[in-house]
Amino acid sequence: MTKSKRRKNCFDTVRARIMLAKRARQTNPAFSAAHQLLAIFGLLALSMPKPIIESTPKPLALSKDLLSKKLGVAKRYVDIYLSKGAVPYSHLLDHLRGAATRGDALSELRKRMPPETLDWLTEIEEQEAWSSLTMCFSKDGDERTELKMLKAAAEWEESKHSDDVQPKPTSGSGGKGGGVGGGGGVGSPPSPNPEVDPDHNPNKPKI
Repeated sequence: MTKSKRRKNCFDTVRARIMLAKRARQTNPAFSAAHQLLAIFGLLALSMPKPIIESTPKPLALSKDLLSKKLGVAKRYVDIYLSKGAVPYSHLLDHLRGAATRGDALSELRKRMPPETLDWLTEIEEQEAWSSLTMCFSKDGDERTELKMLKAAAEWEESKHSDDVQPKPTSGSGGKGGGVGGGGGVGSPPSPNPEVDPDHNPNKPKI
């Protein structure tokens, strides 16, 4: 009987390549020496210490306290100031209602409001008439709010000026003749009657 030939599989292919590699190393000394050198360099590379790569230090983030001093705004307004460039009037007028936030809001309002309105703002602060200021808020934006502030401050100035120049009340009543009897003003004694004897005394005993 003749033996049937076995079909080659993947394992046979790999085994054949390994055998060829062994024969090449035996017949080619240069190939073997090159592999030895590569092995030596590999060992040296593994034994050498790895270089320490220093990472560049990241800049430290500035604290809100430092940013507050540099920007000149309250710490509570730092984030919104950095994002918008100014604190909106909607925030400031709303913060006037709270005792804890009122001081920061007033400080920022004095820097934001037009100079013509600052005396009016002082009057509002002294009188604690916060509604006079919060009523100036406009949903159309900060410019419209400032216009309403200027108008309210102008009306306040006008009313203050009119109070200072009120006319003084007139004294006395009647014309030139004065009061009763044609004498002086009201309350003056009556003038004597020339027809009456000044020495006449009704209680004086008759002789």
